[in-house]
Amino acid sequence: MSTIYLSSFAGGDDRARFAAALDHMRENPGTTLVVEPGTYNITTARAREAQRAVMCGDYGANPEPIMFSPKYEYDRGLDFAGHKNSTVEAYGATLMIDGFMEDISVRDCEGITIRGFTLDVKRKPYSKGVVTGFYKDGDITRATLTFADEITDKMPIPRSIVYSHDFGRFIPDQCNFIDFKYIDEHTGTCVVTAPDKAREGDEFYIWHTFHSRPAILVENALNTLIEDVTIHAHPGMGITAQHATNVTVNRLNVVPSAGEHMSTNTDATHFASCRGLVRFDGCRFDGQGDDSINVHTYYYSVVEHSGRKAVLEVRAPTGTHAQSLDTPAVGDRLELTEVSSCTPVDTYRVVGVTADFDAYNCRVTLDRALPDNLDGLFFANPDELPHVEFVNCTARNHFARSILIKSRTALIENCTISDVFELGVKVAAEASWHEGINSESVTIRRCRFVNCGRAAPWHGGIGVYMETPERKNAHGTVVIEDNIIDCPKCEHGIIVRDVKKAIIRRNTVVCAGEKIKVGEGVDLITE
Repeated sequence: MSTIYLSSFAGGDDRARFAAALDHMRENPGTTLVVEPGTYNITTARAREAQRAVMCGDYGANPEPIMFSPKYEYDRGLDFAGHKNSTVEAYGATLMIDGFMEDISVRDCEGITIRGFTLDVKRKPYSKGVVTGFYKDGDITRATLTFADEITDKMPIPRSIVYSHDFGRFIPDQCNFIDFKYIDEHTGTCVVTAPDKAREGDEFYIWHTFHSRPAILVENALNTLIEDVTIHAHPGMGITAQHATNVTVNRLNVVPSAGEHMSTNTDATHFASCRGLVRFDGCRFDGQGDDSINVHTYYYSVVEHSGRKAVLEVRAPTGTHAQSLDTPAVGDRLELTEVSSCTPVDTYRVVGVTADFDAYNCRVTLDRALPDNLDGLFFANPDELPHVEFVNCTARNHFARSILIKSRTALIENCTISDVFELGVKVAAEASWHEGINSESVTIRRCRFVNCGRAAPWHGGIGVYMETPERKNAHGTVVIEDNIIDCPKCEHGIIVRDVKKAIIRRNTVVCAGEKIKVGEGVDLITE
């Protein structure tokens, strides 16, 4: 075991200095790198060109199909490939990313610990316009917006939102700005849908990307610890993990930087096809463009099959979230699953796997022959699913769901979720996204949900069901106890269906309609 300091390493720029230190650590397993406090500029010509191309419209109105592709070429900031038992202590250190890249890659490695970093983007991957006035344009009201960062008349606007200082949050349920018009490199105007709700000083945020490379990638990694890390902004997800085993995240903050109200452009964290334990403790989420956490495996489509052999492919709308090939391992189980209900109907064992990276699929050999007709059926891998623990966390004011669970087992405990657009907790396989799987045992307890479901008010606090047209009670047991749900504009505080057994007790619920809605055929226990 040895300790080294970043200041001891030379290089043409900060990225080169980190690369020299990481090369040393790769050759000396068990090394701790101390990064002295300060701001480190991490950039490459390709990263800067990617951001320029997005802002000038070279990637079109929605850059995601170009940037979120297995063939897209990108650069990495800090790369831990090949490391074993490396630790980075970076309290007080900020990685200021200039351009669009993958900031930190924890891939093909073991025993990595990363502590203390703050990650930010020099020119944010969004644009913020501040309302500096209003004027009448016929019968409509338009807002004048002033941008500190330079904008272009070709910049993509795949999504936008208004932040109100009066409400202290995004207000899609109160007011939107539409019909953006470019005036000059620092000025634009919008139609105000609810002029009585808008004020000078309100902020108009324009996304320029959805998914791209994550701020932190964890892939093919064993025993990863991420602790006391802050992510202020990124043109994609905060943390993306795939084929990782045992990931612990303590006191992660995915929150806007000072003076801003938006953080990552999409999910704060996203875990696909992982194993072992995924545990979040004491984390904060605020202002991101999608879920706080999404944990799932992929549903494989059967491209062709004969006897014991089959070709499997992930046909999710945007591919895998790491944009790398997802395959089962020899010895894994594969559950043949109905697309219409996400209900498993049979189980097979994998005895052989051949990956085809060019075709982006894999050929598997199973322990016995498949039926001739597989119409309407997926394969799912229950062994590529971790146990999830999400405890002592807070999340507020962000798009979509906060906690999205598609794992067999999970514990959600002592969390506070407020002002999110949809459900605070959702437990549901989603066939349309090719993300599964049905749960076996999920516990949600001692959590507080306030004003959730603001953009989808049919249910706000907790939802356990299947995103499928057919209902067969595919979930196992869910325990929902000792929660406080204060979502007065939502139709339901708790909705549970497609579940074999539900234990729902000692919850305090405020909502507009039926407090707890339970579907048919559910074995309900209330005491």
